[in-house]
Amino acid sequence: MINKIKNTKALQPFITDKCEENKVAAEMDETILPDNYLVLKVDKYYNSLHLADTPPSVDCLVPLKCHDNAFIIHLIELKKIKKPGGFSVDNIYKKFKTTIENFMAKRFKNIFHNKKYYAIKRLELYFVTSAYGHDEKIRRKEGTTRMDALLARPPFRFMGKKYQIKHKRPNPIIKSC
Repeated sequence: MINKIKNTKALQPFITDKCEENKVAAEMDETILPDNYLVLKVDKYYNSLHLADTPPSVDCLVPLKCHDNAFIIHLIELKKIKKPGGFSVDNIYKKFKTTIENFMAKRFKNIFHNKKYYAIKRLELYFVTSAYGHDEKIRRKEGTTRMDALLARPPFRFMGKKYQIKHKRPNPIIKSC
């Protein structure tokens, strides 16, 4: 899968080795070898299309090759949040929806829905935010938060399985499989 992405001309300009935006990052476990993953900047891909109505999409798609040659695909949205209302639940949810239902299931179906060549163990859907939410006193004081609303949204379906968005804080997010 990693080689297929690297050899797909439409995706080559969006391949990098880091998933980072606005000083928020999803770090790789240092035991993961560089040849076993890549970072694909999905939002930059959609922005490059210059569509009249660019759909929201996640910041990074990270396929991780496991020891059994199967893959775990990480979809990561990064957000620097300064206050509890610092993001739109609908917008974040739509970013994952576009990435799963359009980018992976339609535009690049030959890569991400190719059971003949690639076994995908699972998807990991991460909304990675800066530190506002780690103060549990603030969270309890607010009652139901936007984060709670986002995490309670219906799961996504991908290749017959359901996947729920998870909230994470930076460092390291992607662990060896």
